[in-house]
Amino acid sequence: MKATKVLLGAASYLVAAQLLAGEAVFYITEDGSAVRDLAVSVNGQKKLIGSSGFVTFDIGSGNYRVELSKYGEYVGEFDFTANSSKENAEIQVELIGGEAMADVNLYVPGDEATPALGQLSGFIQSDETGGGVAGASVVVNGTEQAIVTDDKGYFSLELPRGDYSLVIAHPNYGKRDVKSVRVMGNVNTGLNLTLSMSGDGMIEEVVAVGSYIPSTATAQQRDSSAVLNAIGAEQLARFGDSSAASALKRVAGVSVVGGQFAVVRGMQGRYISSTLNGSLMPSTDPMRRDVPLDLFPASVLGGIEIQKTFTPDLPGDSTGGAIRMKTKEMPTESSGKVAVSLGMNTRTTFEDYVSYKGGDLDWLGIDDGTREQPSYAENITNGGMDSPQFGCNFSFCRPLSEQIRLANSFENIYNLKTKTAAPDTGFSLALSDYNEKDFGGTGSYFALQYKNETDSRHKARLNDVSEVGSYERSQQKIDLTGYFVYGLDYGTNHYESKTILLRKTDDTVRFDKTVDDSAGYEVEKTLLQWVERQYIGQQFSGSHYVNLLGEDEVSWRVGFSQTSRYEPDRRYYEYGASEGADKLNLLGSVERRYSDLTEDSLDFGLDYTSDITFGSSLFRLKTGVLLNQKDRTVDVARYENKSITTLDTTQSLEDLLSKENIDAGVIQINGSTADTDDYDATDETLAAYVSGELDFGLVSVLAGARVEDFKQTLEYPGSSGSDSELSETKVLPVLSAVLRLTDDFQIRGGVSQTLSKPGLTERSESAQYDPETEKLMVGNPNLKISEILNVDLRAEYYFSEDESISLAAFYKDVTDPIERSVLDGSGSAADGYTFSNVPSATLQGLELDFRINAYSGDSWSSFVGGNFAYIDSEVDLSGTDAERLEGISKRQLQGQSEYLVNIQLGFDHLPTGQSLTILFNYFDDRIYAASRGQLASEVEDGRYSLDLTYQYDISETLNIKAKASNITDEKVSYSRDSTEIESYYNGANISASLEYVF
Repeated sequence: MKATKVLLGAASYLVAAQLLAGEAVFYITEDGSAVRDLAVSVNGQKKLIGSSGFVTFDIGSGNYRVELSKYGEYVGEFDFTANSSKENAEIQVELIGGEAMADVNLYVPGDEATPALGQLSGFIQSDETGGGVAGASVVVNGTEQAIVTDDKGYFSLELPRGDYSLVIAHPNYGKRDVKSVRVMGNVNTGLNLTLSMSGDGMIEEVVAVGSYIPSTATAQQRDSSAVLNAIGAEQLARFGDSSAASALKRVAGVSVVGGQFAVVRGMQGRYISSTLNGSLMPSTDPMRRDVPLDLFPASVLGGIEIQKTFTPDLPGDSTGGAIRMKTKEMPTESSGKVAVSLGMNTRTTFEDYVSYKGGDLDWLGIDDGTREQPSYAENITNGGMDSPQFGCNFSFCRPLSEQIRLANSFENIYNLKTKTAAPDTGFSLALSDYNEKDFGGTGSYFALQYKNETDSRHKARLNDVSEVGSYERSQQKIDLTGYFVYGLDYGTNHYESKTILLRKTDDTVRFDKTVDDSAGYEVEKTLLQWVERQYIGQQFSGSHYVNLLGEDEVSWRVGFSQTSRYEPDRRYYEYGASEGADKLNLLGSVERRYSDLTEDSLDFGLDYTSDITFGSSLFRLKTGVLLNQKDRTVDVARYENKSITTLDTTQSLEDLLSKENIDAGVIQINGSTADTDDYDATDETLAAYVSGELDFGLVSVLAGARVEDFKQTLEYPGSSGSDSELSETKVLPVLSAVLRLTDDFQIRGGVSQTLSKPGLTERSESAQYDPETEKLMVGNPNLKISEILNVDLRAEYYFSEDESISLAAFYKDVTDPIERSVLDGSGSAADGYTFSNVPSATLQGLELDFRINAYSGDSWSSFVGGNFAYIDSEVDLSGTDAERLEGISKRQLQGQSEYLVNIQLGFDHLPTGQSLTILFNYFDDRIYAASRGQLASEVEDGRYSLDLTYQYDISETLNIKAKASNITDEKVSYSRDSTEIESYYNGANISASLEYVF
């Protein structure tokens, strides 16, 4: 051994010696392998050998009786004596023929002439890929001992016996700590370290004592029977993605519309399933059946999986893909973290923006009652359904005093004002606690987050058929998140309880100033809108490992959740006059709308997996059942004033609707709620599945099927004749295979059938208004379920366990696709939308995905990754109302871009914990909305964005993060026939956060 290594080893020993005074360390082996779940009792004090493979006791001088038992049954016993309170004991016990053969080694730390050395050998495995992590630095804290894992993820160190902590650093997984690593004299200690991108700063280690057996696990991506992409919490942090929505746009073939809704392989929400911890998600947006992904902040997400091909354990509507979000799980250690953030927008911050008078709790995203529907108005008009007569002589007439009271019950807040935008602020707190027990362990994790941001559109222009001009639009965005998880490990059983509260409030003001050139008319439109979206859920889950057919796992979950969208006192009004007029007049009535959507969901799932070995082949059986029920209630109340004929209508609205004018009887307000505005709906799904996967090594084949029974009912309290029901039972078969041509190259393919069910809103006859465009949207109760044939093929080549390139091709044939089409109506309804089944649609595409470690050294490392997607689709509208109204027989799927590109470039300085990441994203033109007659479809023009993220770990307890997003501030534009009809700028965002770990 070289002299330098001896000196380093001695220094390591002195450090470790301080940690081991008066301690007895046990490890027990049988046939050369570590024995787990064994209870060790020392003078009556009992402890269980857990996942670490070791158990320790504090000792002083004296005699000790050691008793060993397993599951309550006697295994063996022996005695030992410590001659001094300074002595430590290393006790190796070999179980031979049912007897415990103990070898007790007593020593005084620091007094040994030559410290006993042990071998620490390990394998670092990626939790995301299942393969080894190459190029990870392994540093022994408090020493100068360090090593880098080889190209397969292995490492080996020689250390004096003792208890150590390690620091693992890798550019893709960040910097992690591993505590309580035991090294014993003259023993080879082996560790399998699972390093996860979804970790929270600690590694969960699995330690095997005795002869080290290298892991043969292959990458999760290689083993998967489906095309799968995974995003861990580490990647969310590294890329600076604040929510699930912003993270998904970096996945091959995925784009995000409106910052909320995913489009996977050119297919929008109705073709995508979303789950949270395995439970189906209800939606908070009445316009759509898919889940707004901006509702899920990165602070509570443990990871996101995007599975693009269907397998029987997925919901049947996973055509474009399944977005499986997982929240953070039970922790493995006790810690805390607090962070504060500050941000600004280059165009918005410290500048004026349009606003109005709100409530005292607006900063929390909670209306304090200022916008609440007046109880008197609700009672006297039956929620706006009735329009009572006042001041007449008939028996059904009400006194004029009630008319005055009704009008005065509404807050007189309409006028706009300007505010100066303050910097964006944020705060987060996370606390975790873990307690190791004799039976296993318990742990809890609590997180709280608050964010307040101001968003504005700048230089916003309109140049459409009937309106040319400009507009201002501002939003105050308040996010509030609470999360709590409690977990219990009991032997081979694991239980978890997860409670989550997600709130997202948008306070929107829009002011349009346009001219209709054809009519020579100038119009000013004002919208005041407050929307509170909320998700609250409680889930209980468990997993149990048993031996029935083979190595079996039984998992279950039961979840209760409620989503809501509360929109109180939406105010909309218009002023107009002939072009060139000195003043504008109030046009028509002022509408005040109150809407409340609540959806309760019950979700139950039971899954059984068994791995059965037949010689050198492995058969995996999976089966399970799902029960999901969603109950939606929508309450809408509308009010408007009668036409004003005796007042000067050029006055401001607050002057027109003043208390003086109301008391004088010249202002009258009545209800205008439609009979079908309110509705109750139920969506029930009962499903069962079974699949079998046979792995021969060179090739694996999966076959299975899913049966889904679906029932949807809508009931209208004010119009029972409009009630409707849709119910069907579908069988969805799957066949897929993976051919492994070499260790590094494989080809996978599959064919499956999926479905697309209409959403409740798409079948509802309730009149809704698109929150972005203010256009009328009415459902179609005659919609039917679409059926889809899916064919997938992907070739994958792996340069190493974390470097790969893949090329995928896919084809989808949709029968009776549901498309959003223009409404058959006149006047304002002519600009509205509805939904209809059209004959067919086809979609095909290619995806290229790659990741390369550009450089890997002792101090610096870098990587480059990216993806490219080409997608082509065609929707057949022939013979339908959509063809008649749109004036075309074929077009692309709405929301589908032909080209999508993502590039990521990362640099890491491992000794200082600094990282820099450059992110590029591009999406091509996509249809935003179909248009009527000779007008071409409205298209969202393609654009690119450039982001930059930086992280610096100042110390083990303090780090800084910074991000610049939308650096180039590309213009957002919409066009029709290559003519720009709307455009605006969002500005670049710059933010920084300071994080303290304790």
